[in-house]
Order: sequence, then C-alpha cells, then structure tokens
Amino acid sequence: MPIINDHIRALKDGSPRVRQVAASALGNIGDPRAVDPLIGALKDEDVMVRQSAASALGHIGDPRAVVPLTEALKDKDWGVRWQAAPALGSIGDSRAVDPLTEALKDEDRMVRRQAAHALGRIKDSRTAGPLADLASKDEDRWVREAAAEALGRIGDPRAVDLLIGALGDEHYGVRWRAAQALGKIGDPRASEPLTLLALKDDAEAVRKTASEALEKLESG
Repeated sequence: MPIINDHIRALKDGSPRVRQVAASALGNIGDPRAVDPLIGALKDEDVMVRQSAASALGHIGDPRAVVPLTEALKDKDWGVRWQAAPALGSIGDSRAVDPLTEALKDEDRMVRRQAAHALGRIKDSRTAGPLADLASKDEDRWVREAAAEALGRIGDPRAVDLLIGALGDEHYGVRWRAAQALGKIGDPRASEPLTLLALKDDAEAVRKTASEALEKLESG
C-alpha cells in the first residue's frame, strides 16, 4: 500500500516527468485504487502524462474508466487518442462502441488503426458496416489491414462482400487479413474468390492463408 500511495501522490504533485512515470507505474501495478487518480490525470496539462494515464487505465481494465477514456478519444493530441482506443479495447465495455466507431474517422491514421483493433476486441456486430467500409476505402494500408482483422474477430456475414473486394487490395497484408477474416466468417460466397487467390496471388503468405480459409469453408 505505501508504494501505491507514493505513486498516487507523485501523480498529483510531481514534475511532469515524475507524473508520467507514476502513471505508468500505477498501470503496471494494476491496483484498482489507482483508477480515480488516473482518471484525473487524463486532464493533466502535460500530454505525456495524459498518454501514460490512458495506457495505465487500459492495463488496469476497470469499467469506471470507460466514460473518461471515451472523452479522451477527443483529446487534441493524437497520442492521447491513440492510447485511449486500445485501453477501451482492453476493458471491452459496450459503452465504448459508439465512440470508437466515431474514432474510425479520426484524422490520424494511427488512431483509426487502434480504434479498429479495439472494436475487434469488443466484437459488437453493429460495427461490421463501418469496419467493412474502412477495410475497403481507407487511404492507409495499415488501417485497412486492422479493419479486416477486426471483421474476422466479429464474424458478421454482412461484411463478406466488402471483404471479398479487399482480396484485390494492392497490399498483400490487406489481402492476407481479408482472406483470414473470410475463413473465420465461413460464408460460402467467399469460396470462388478465395480459390482464385490461393492459385494466383503473388504473395506466398496470402496463397497459404487463402487455402487455409478454403479448408475452413469446406469443413464448416
């Protein structure tokens, strides 16, 4: 207890660097008693403290942090938003679904990517449409890849057509994730596109994943 109390005091009274280290330490300790002080630190004047507080709250995983972290998704600093998104994914509370879906439109590609990952962890079928749209249209290939992976976790068949379209993406990583997602969803509409991918794709990893997805379709 004394160590936790020392870190909580440092989080309130230390220099910016000390407050940042204290926030990270409290997250590593994982004690729920640190939740309220860390929620307060989401409003700290120092951006690095806010980032560390968001990350720490994700490590602790207490539902009390959900609403404050959704508010942090609107922070002026992209790094705070970037840390808030995976923290919400770690907590896994459905209250975060709408704010995270909105974060799929964030101006920063890293925030969009983390929001997609977080939604994949929460697995709410309401997000299948926005994620499918992201997988097919986002300008950044890492975001498209994250969205395709999330769709595979969610497993909603409404995403099948757009995932089939993503099999033609210019980047192999997106094609790989799309094939993987289609294998998890198990919709027979994907059989022919996956067969073509397994035979003709330039990337060996994509061909292998498409073949594995086909095996799942045939056995399912």
